[in-house]
Amino acid sequence: MPATNRSELASFDAERVCQAVQETVTGPLYAFCEYDTESFRPLYLNDTTVSRYESRDAMLDHFERIHTNVHMDFMQIKLFRNTLFPDAGRVEYITTAMDVMKIVRVYVGDDGLFLSIDRDEPVVPIIDTIKAIVEWPQNQNS
Repeated sequence: MPATNRSELASFDAERVCQAVQETVTGPLYAFCEYDTESFRPLYLNDTTVSRYESRDAMLDHFERIHTNVHMDFMQIKLFRNTLFPDAGRVEYITTAMDVMKIVRVYVGDDGLFLSIDRDEPVVPIIDTIKAIVEWPQNQNS
């Protein structure tokens, strides 16, 4: 049985976004989490993800290690936006493709979404789904 939580961090309806992403993906959605620079909260973990850990504590420890690094995303997007590509209006997402899965980190203002999907899953339809629900701030990442 998948693990689910209620949203507590995002300034938008992250639960609605999670539901829409679940309906959009053609393969498994392994994890859907919300985060900011201070906190990380899993909203959905599929059975496969939950079964990879020997205990709930082991899973939460792993997620804490992930958050220790992904919170740096907010610093990295400022680097991209302000230094490397100053003509860009915003950084909306970063994708990391690995041999076993793909991680998509989506940025909406000071909020982030962390999605773990199948490595062959197309990303653009997921982003389009999120954009249909969430309004990005005009001057994000500045």
